[in-house]
Amino acid sequence: MGALYYIVIFIFVLICLLLVGIILMQSSKTGGMGSGLAGNAALDTAFGGEGADKLLVKITTVLATLFMVLSIILNVLSTSDDSGSSVSKESVIQGDLDIVVPSTKQDTTGN
Repeated sequence: MGALYYIVIFIFVLICLLLVGIILMQSSKTGGMGSGLAGNAALDTAFGGEGADKLLVKITTVLATLFMVLSIILNVLSTSDDSGSSVSKESVIQGDLDIVVPSTKQDTTGN
C-alpha cells in the first residue's frame, strides 16, 4: 500500500466528517440539530430561508457522491490480488472432501 492509499483514506475521513456536519445542519420539520446550534439562523440570514436549504442539499449531494466514489476507489486500492481477478479461485472449504456414498447392498440376513 503506497502513499496514494493513505491520501485517499485521509480525504475519505474528511468527506465523512463534512457529510455528517452538513446533514446535522439541515433543517427538519421538528427543528433538528441545526436549529439547536443556531446553524439555521445564521444560514437563513446569509441566504434567506429557502436559499439555505437548497445550498445544503447541493452540498450534501456533492459530498455523498464523493463518498461513494472514494469508497469504490478505496476498495480497488485495498485489493491485494496480484492475478487481476476480483474473484478468488481458492476454495472456502478447508480439508479433504470425502464423498460419502450410501450403500446400495441389501441385507442378506432376511431382516
